[in-house]
Amino acid sequence: MSDSKNQTDPSRRAFLAGAAVAASVAAIGLKPRTASAAGENLPHLSESDPLAKSLGYRAHASNVDRKKYPNFKPGDRCGICRFFLGKPGQKSGYGGCQIYAGYSVNADGWCASYNARS
Repeated sequence: MSDSKNQTDPSRRAFLAGAAVAASVAAIGLKPRTASAAGENLPHLSESDPLAKSLGYRAHASNVDRKKYPNFKPGDRCGICRFFLGKPGQKSGYGGCQIYAGYSVNADGWCASYNARS
């Protein structure tokens, strides 16, 4: 009887080892750094940005057009939105946003995607 069944194919072993290393590197590389996730180093979102315009983003919630956005309620703001990546409940400053990837939004801002944290 041949011992070939007991031996692992070297090319398969090399592939599996390489795949494990690649997966580890990818997992480490994809983990967001705290500062970037919080938006500290991101550019501030402009109200003139096309996505911001389409969602009615205002850097200050007090400037929201209540007739155009009847779902806005006084007190709603980015700092207490579930998509806000800054400190939960943050009252001022800027933080990242899951809706506006690559930008930071004003904690006192608002857009039509607002969804209160639970």
